[in-house]
Amino acid sequence: MRNKQFYQFAIPAIGAMLVTGLYFVVDGIFVGRGIGTDALAAINVSVPFICILTSVSMMITMGGATITAIHFGRGENEQANHCFQLSLLMVILFGLFMTVMSALFSKNIAKLLGASDILLEPTADYIKYFVIFGIFFCGANTLSAFVRNDNNPQLALWGMLVGALSNIFLDWLFIFPMKMGIIGAAIASGLGQVLACLLLCTHFIRKKAKLHIRVPQISFSMIRQIIKTGVPEFVTQMSQPITILCYNFLVLRMFGEIGVAAFSVVSYLLVVIIGIFIGLAQGMQPLLSRSFGSGKSDDERYFFHKGLRLGLILAIVIYILLWIFGKQLIAIFNPDPDLVQIGYHCLKIYGLCLAFTALNVVHTIYFLSTRRTKEAICLSTLRSFVANTIFVFLIPVLFGDDAIWVGIIFAEGFVCCIALLLRHRNKQIV
Repeated sequence: MRNKQFYQFAIPAIGAMLVTGLYFVVDGIFVGRGIGTDALAAINVSVPFICILTSVSMMITMGGATITAIHFGRGENEQANHCFQLSLLMVILFGLFMTVMSALFSKNIAKLLGASDILLEPTADYIKYFVIFGIFFCGANTLSAFVRNDNNPQLALWGMLVGALSNIFLDWLFIFPMKMGIIGAAIASGLGQVLACLLLCTHFIRKKAKLHIRVPQISFSMIRQIIKTGVPEFVTQMSQPITILCYNFLVLRMFGEIGVAAFSVVSYLLVVIIGIFIGLAQGMQPLLSRSFGSGKSDDERYFFHKGLRLGLILAIVIYILLWIFGKQLIAIFNPDPDLVQIGYHCLKIYGLCLAFTALNVVHTIYFLSTRRTKEAICLSTLRSFVANTIFVFLIPVLFGDDAIWVGIIFAEGFVCCIALLLRHRNKQIV
């Protein structure tokens, strides 16, 4: 029964994140082939800012979803609804704030992100038109998480699927027939999320739904709880963009714009790959939180260990596929021989950290879902702001520029060791 329940939540959640990642990949393919390598590089430069949008919204979402699921586990449906409604309002207000910021200051933001003179204009355009749809990007992720926590993981998957498929069609339409360039790519992504939100909203008018969309009563104590519980998710979500930002500075210095374009392709693939691990974690979250809320420690332990095993298996399979098909995958984006060579060399080395990444993501979501906030913040902070920043810059200094891609392996491995230490301090989950 527990095994079946695990896969009922894990598979749709992995599927939803895989689909979300794939539409970013398709976006990259259309941009690389329809606009060029400079546009690819511009999108990669803009990723850290866009990830602030998703990271803050996911902090609120996962904090609220965790508290909501714990209330469900205790049979407290009214409190669960209040937490959901307050979380949704916070996400909408933050999305609106980011939209205004990107509309007014897109060029300043592009300069802060390190865009060169060649990349400044396309980076600013992408940021401006992408984040115009900020409320819908935030809203789609938030609605998906709460729909999953309200026992409808299949609709959560379908919402992401509709958003992805519509984005693929609109990418083709805006970039090729309509020749809208990088602005078209940004608008296509946004319109896909509008459709995803509309589909996900249908859940809340169903008779079986326990959660309902209403204007909530403001509770500052609940807001603090949501943010405090969700902080580890924010830090986890920022891990990839901070790593990309660090590498962008190094790669631009060592390889120029073609190197940034090559790493942009790798980043697209990493969004899909790490999205699979995050999907696994998000699928585990309702099960872990409800088990914790209802005091079922055996179930809690079972779902945690099941997640660790599946994460490791997925990491190994993915790395083998990257080793075999890496060049072909990169060439789909852009066949430039230098770009393919740089990108494939990066993938082979960078991919060695995936097993550590899977273990780190699963440990973090376990601590977050069961309100072990200190442990979750420790892991996510090390992984996002400390270890990767130190090792990405330190390893090339110690071992030369040829070791540029090795730093992330040291970073994820170090964090994994800390995760195992924290785990063994907590006797309940060993």
